[in-house]
Amino acid sequence: MFIRHWISGQTAYAPTGDFMIKLTALPFDCDANMHLTNSRYLSFGDLGRIDMLLKTKLAGLTLKKGWLGVVNAQTVSYIRAIKPLSRIELHSKLLGWDEKYWYFEHRFVANNTLYASILVRGVFIKGKQVIPMQELWDQLGHKQTSPELPKRVKHWKELLSIKKQESAF
Repeated sequence: MFIRHWISGQTAYAPTGDFMIKLTALPFDCDANMHLTNSRYLSFGDLGRIDMLLKTKLAGLTLKKGWLGVVNAQTVSYIRAIKPLSRIELHSKLLGWDEKYWYFEHRFVANNTLYASILVRGVFIKGKQVIPMQELWDQLGHKQTSPELPKRVKHWKELLSIKKQESAF
């Protein structure tokens, strides 16, 4: 799946588009309760973000510049159990960004039913330096401003800010 996008001459997709990959919950992806283990949701989310990077040509830019995408925070909502050998669709979307962070959502869907959702916040860095999101978009020639973040993401940002303040020594 990833190699095909990497080497293809396909036109790049818009970064704010909807991205979908099909996955199967294999038996070794499941835990003793015979459902997808918690850590695999996060691993599958990684695959969704890689898919987006490749389809938008962001992967080439970040590799050329030596920038790394780093997850800063994640929250998972488990709604229904994903059983072994279930075929699922992972729908990934860049919800928006601010000066520093990007915000992603991954939705696990089967038979038009939502099974889980992950909100992800991350940054691009080079060494210890954070790459401002505007610099990334300028390099890519992307002129669009960030879509307005959904209410749930705004509340989550506020929660993360409070957690940071409360954990300061």
